[in-house]
Amino acid sequence: MAIKSKEWFYKKCLNEIKNHTHNSHMAWVVLEKGVGQSDGTRGHVTQAVGVAQQFLEAHPQHIDRIKSSDPTKPYDVAHDAKIRKDLKNWVATQNGSFGRTTFGYNYDSFKKNTTATLGGTRTGGGGADDEFKRVLRLMAEYL
Repeated sequence: MAIKSKEWFYKKCLNEIKNHTHNSHMAWVVLEKGVGQSDGTRGHVTQAVGVAQQFLEAHPQHIDRIKSSDPTKPYDVAHDAKIRKDLKNWVATQNGSFGRTTFGYNYDSFKKNTTATLGGTRTGGGGADDEFKRVLRLMAEYL
């Protein structure tokens, strides 16, 4: 499957809100962060959208477990040893830009903004960890 844009993802989020689904709360928070830039996190959401798609495409065996988690909470990668291990190992092998140039997806940016829990290099705070955990939870629904 070809990688999709953040606009595709945001449209899915808007559908959740419009239809008052069990994912609407999570979708609203992600839209606030990604479009509304509530915490200056627009770029964090962009990278999360690209990386979550690629990770779940490479590891589809995790989709059902993620989908079965609480839809109102970010997916807690730190407390899922199998996904954490697979994500860290997979992220370590990814570098540079991916997808269409206009999408702005870049593995190195993702790594710079996330902690070691998600395969990143950031120290001194969660950076983009929260955005990724939220996007991962929703992306499992959308793929």
